[in-house]
Amino acid sequence: MSELNIISSNGLLRLQLNRPAVLNALSPTLLNAIIDACTDISQDDSIRIVVLEGSGEHFSAGADLPAFHKDLISDPESTADLGRRATDAIAALPQIAIAAIRGHCVGGALVLAAACDVRIAADDSRFFIPELDAGIPLAWGGMAHMVRLVGESLAADLVLTCRRFDADDAIRSGFVSQVVAAGDFDDAITELAETIASKPGLALRISKQQLIAIRNGTFDARNDANALLSSLGDAEARKASDDYISSRLS
Repeated sequence: MSELNIISSNGLLRLQLNRPAVLNALSPTLLNAIIDACTDISQDDSIRIVVLEGSGEHFSAGADLPAFHKDLISDPESTADLGRRATDAIAALPQIAIAAIRGHCVGGALVLAAACDVRIAADDSRFFIPELDAGIPLAWGGMAHMVRLVGESLAADLVLTCRRFDADDAIRSGFVSQVVAAGDFDDAITELAETIASKPGLALRISKQQLIAIRNGTFDARNDANALLSSLGDAEARKASDDYISSRLS
């Protein structure tokens, strides 16, 4: 059984962490599969939205420490850097990435979710970052992602105390943008993904480039004029503009 299910339909691709027996814990094999999948996805212009989710009732219980310990003995440097590579691969996707979080979202899994562009949580979601309790620092670029999303003070609190927080805390902090009833979660994720995917493809790609540039500290608003002109020259974008103007005038 593959540790990563890849399900694609009509411009929407789901990356499903598929180790439900261990709450989708992140093994080196699974992280390598994410890296390889992102390489392929980034070259497929037919894909507009990538949803990162867990199989079953949980997003992920975080790093599979026993599996990592074994690989750390044989290849310490590459293994220690594997989570960072997977996180960066998700963050660099040219498509819009949505983290669909339900149940447990722990440690490294929280970092993978933070690398996405949008995070939606079911109301049964539970979060925490237990790395310091396990005797290790938060890695995989996680500290930078947390500071960017929730601010330095709260990020330091959550990382240093290892305290748990729930979906309500996550939306108040800005870590997620929506909280949805668990029973409605699958429909809500599909609706969100389809809504975003319905936007003109070039405009979506440019918006993602802007987000990446902002995160990397390279954003220059002087490039926006060229981006606007590129969109105005795109047939799909022009149709969307015409339809929008017609709807406003009717």
